[in-house]
Amino acid sequence: MDQPEQRRFTVALLQLAIASKNDTDWPERIDGLLAQAGEVDLVILPELWRVGYYNFGSYHRKAETVKGETVCFLTKLAKNLRAYVLGGSFIEECAGRLYNTAVFLDREGNVLDFYRKTHLLSYGSKERAILSPGDGGRVVKTGLGSFGIAICYDLRFPELFREMSVKGAEVFLLPAAWPLSRMEAWEVLCRARATENQAYVIACNSAGRGLLGRSMVVDPWGVKIAALGNGEGVLRAQIDLAAEESFRSEFPAWRERKN
Repeated sequence: MDQPEQRRFTVALLQLAIASKNDTDWPERIDGLLAQAGEVDLVILPELWRVGYYNFGSYHRKAETVKGETVCFLTKLAKNLRAYVLGGSFIEECAGRLYNTAVFLDREGNVLDFYRKTHLLSYGSKERAILSPGDGGRVVKTGLGSFGIAICYDLRFPELFREMSVKGAEVFLLPAAWPLSRMEAWEVLCRARATENQAYVIACNSAGRGLLGRSMVVDPWGVKIAALGNGEGVLRAQIDLAAEESFRSEFPAWRERKN
């Protein structure tokens, strides 16, 4: 566990347009968004930002190990920025299985933890047929705070977030490729997961090709404090865990749940 740093920090959400078959300019696009963000403590990218969620035919071909190109890139990114990085997700190959995997790195580029998406979508998706599920949420304790990690469709399952909250999560990080057709559910569920657990939700979505965009940060009161539109862009927000701690102490709903 890192040494404590502070109870307030700045996050940048990089809302990238979905990858296409000939998409090779992603390093430059990420650099451009980071230049707009300025100095930050945490960076989060969307789900499958290199492969493209709906490019199911590319999953096997573009699968990588945890020592592959994507994680190497994220390691260098964290080191250069001196920031924590949740690298969205990539298709991980491990022991003959494929997973939708998020990697969380510290300021020195060390991997703190991996999270494999627990809930796999079958409706209008081939994800469930191609990938294997993970085994539940992850809570990563850092000098910034304690982070629960989930991916996209996981947002529909409140028990996963409650499990992470009980384990100490103060902030939920959610890379996603949420579709434009379910816009209302995206906001309702992000705000619900924040309100239920009195925790921040930092939801970084993909943009373009039928995807919603509209990345957002929701505070522990369920209030949307920052949001983007539908296109590629960067969202910067301030996270105040001292205020969250005070709120939880004064109004301890998250601890008064009857089992």
